[in-house]
Amino acid sequence: MIKKEENPWSEGIVLVCTKCAKSISASSLKEEGNAGENLKNFLKKSFKETGDLSKIRIVTSSCLDVCIDELQAITYASTDGKTETFTVHPEKDREELLKMLRQKI
Repeated sequence: MIKKEENPWSEGIVLVCTKCAKSISASSLKEEGNAGENLKNFLKKSFKETGDLSKIRIVTSSCLDVCIDELQAITYASTDGKTETFTVHPEKDREELLKMLRQKI
């Protein structure tokens, strides 16, 4: 039986592609490890610090089918059904991405 559940987040979900990290050269990154995981952790920490983590869910995803070398694909899906996909550098653009996502929630 399929049972509909309420979302535990009120505004939306962010999907961070894990495959994109493979196409980003280590020389363009300051942090060690997977760039997608690092970006996800940065976003989660930032939303937690402001008390907004209950409004937005941030998770890694398999390929989002937006493959551009040196960029990370991110999809934001709001609870009202609107979906937007972006490409960013996972370190250089993270503050701008955070600001944009804050405006969406």
